Amino acid sequence: MSDYRKHIVRWGFFLFLLLKAGGLFLQAQELNTSSGYAFKDNWALQFQPGFSQFYGDASNHNYFQKLSGEIDFAAELSARKMLIPALGAGIFFSYAGLKSLKDKKSDGTTVNFSLGGNYYDAGLFLYVNFNHLFAGYKPDRRFSVYGTLGAGWAFWDSWLTDGITGIILKSGTTVGGYTYKTNAFVVPVGLGLNWRISNRWAVNIGGTLRTVLNDDVDVWHDGFKYDQVFTTQIGITYHIRPGWGAGTSRKKKTKQNEVCCNENQYQDKTPIPIYDYDAVPLTAPPVVKPATTPVPTKPKPSVPSKKTSTSSTVYRIQILAVTQPVAVSTLEKRYHLPFTPIEHHENGLYRYTVGNFSRYAEAVAWAQKIRALGIHDAFVVAYRNGHRISLPVKSKKTESQKVTPIF
Repeated sequence: MSDYRKHIVRWGFFLFLLLKAGGLFLQAQELNTSSGYAFKDNWALQFQPGFSQFYGDASNHNYFQKLSGEIDFAAELSARKMLIPALGAGIFFSYAGLKSLKDKKSDGTTVNFSLGGNYYDAGLFLYVNFNHLFAGYKPDRRFSVYGTLGAGWAFWDSWLTDGITGIILKSGTTVGGYTYKTNAFVVPVGLGLNWRISNRWAVNIGGTLRTVLNDDVDVWHDGFKYDQVFTTQIGITYHIRPGWGAGTSRKKKTKQNEVCCNENQYQDKTPIPIYDYDAVPLTAPPVVKPATTPVPTKPKPSVPSKKTSTSSTVYRIQILAVTQPVAVSTLEKRYHLPFTPIEHHENGLYRYTVGNFSRYAEAVAWAQKIRALGIHDAFVVAYRNGHRISLPVKSKKTESQKVTPIF
């Protein structure tokens, strides 16, 4: 198998493992509902195969001249998280084959040097989307120009062959008391074009110039202070949980549901009424077996007495108090109530009551029947001119001290 095929198989398998690990990580995080979503949003895994060119002492040809015999396989794997639409940060791993020819020294002397070897580096990088940076974020933008700036550590195993004398110098060897190094600090700078083909997938083309802060990559010192490896890449990108604000909104929604409720949640859960401690405590209802519990018939609406003025006290049965409104029809259908619930919004609470009685004893009797329907905490309250008032007997505890969210 040729060297190119070996590289393709090696990096293809590495890409498969990286994507698989990313998928397993995401699935594991999805199960952890106690944590927020923001950290998991807007991650991207990128694989960029391409070819490499070496620039240094063992090179005196330009980019296009090197396309004929002075290129080798290169590839890069990276994972990044976009912190804002225009800026991200991540980690990279890359490989580049070293291949270059030198036919003339800096002083004009004719030579016949050839460089070969393998180059690796890894580190951290910043990713900048220039379109989002200068033109504003647009979620439907397909085409964008991006740049990268990294810092990491490079390793190489290289050799320089003198075609005239046949002498081969290898990295790590000592010549004239000097030992050629095999690793050093590297600064990669990249520029590319990105095309978003779907919400999850994108393709890109670009180049990265990796400046090694050392002159030993080509095992030769002849004018260049730093050796450089340039890679041209065509890659694919997989986006994990893309979209801005999604994680935050989900987290806020979850937090909101902890302190209130909505109609959809109410339909899925049995509401837990909130006690009002201004009401007169009722005696415990008689124990009635569910099989023999009579279903109360819907009485005729109470007709106010002619002697009752608009300022008279009326008694109602409170069945629920929540911090967010609930559909009245939902309550009526769920418990088969004999009265149509009425909503009262006051002091930040939505209270739901049924019935309209002029006598307290009658309200107490109906409260016991409604308890038998499943609303075990139903109790009597008093209203005058549409406003809640206290009953003759008050508890020492106030409602504001005991009202708690029900969902």
